[in-house]
Amino acid sequence: MLEPKRGRVVHAVPGRLRVKLNREELTEEFSRELRASMTAVQGVQEVRTTPRTGSVVIHYDPAELDVGGLIDLARTANLLALDALAADPYAAKRVPTSLTARRIKRTFHEVDVRLSELSSGRWDLRSVVPVAFGALAVRQIIRDFGELGAAPWYVLAWYAFDSFWKFNQERHHAAEPPEPPLVLPGDE
Repeated sequence: MLEPKRGRVVHAVPGRLRVKLNREELTEEFSRELRASMTAVQGVQEVRTTPRTGSVVIHYDPAELDVGGLIDLARTANLLALDALAADPYAAKRVPTSLTARRIKRTFHEVDVRLSELSSGRWDLRSVVPVAFGALAVRQIIRDFGELGAAPWYVLAWYAFDSFWKFNQERHHAAEPPEPPLVLPGDE
C-alpha cells in the first residue's frame, strides 16, 4: 500500500472531479493503484491521470455519488488526502443589472408594448420573432432547395421553435399578488 498523496480539488461538476497533485508524487505506480482502487468503487466510471501535470480526473455517475462522497471515498481508501472543495466565492454575490442591460430591456419592452397596441393585441415580440425565424426558414428552403447555405433552413426552423417556446413559458413572479376569490352576488 502506498502513502496517500496530498491534493486539492481544482474543479468539480456533477459527474467529473479534477484534482491537482504534486507532479513528482503522481508516479506511474501510484497512478495504476489509484485507477484500480477508484474504478472498483460503485459509480466511478473512469480515472485518468496525467503525471506530467499532476492532474487526476475522475468521471463518476452523479446519480450514485456526489463530490463530497467521492472525496470521502478517496480519503477512506487512504489514496488521496484531499482538501475540502472550497466554496465558490462568487456564488452568493448578486450583481445589479447594468445600465446598458436595463436600457436594452426597456427598449424591447417599449417595442413590445407598441407592437401590441398597433395590432390590437394580435402580435407581440414573443410571436413576431419566432414567425420571422420561421419565414426565414421557409425562404431558405425555397431559395436553396437541396443545398446547405450559410444558415440552413433547419437551423432557422429550430430558432423559430426554440424562441417561441422560450418566450412563451409561463412566468411566476413572487411580487404578483394572488388573484382575489370570485365573489358572486348573494355570496356575501
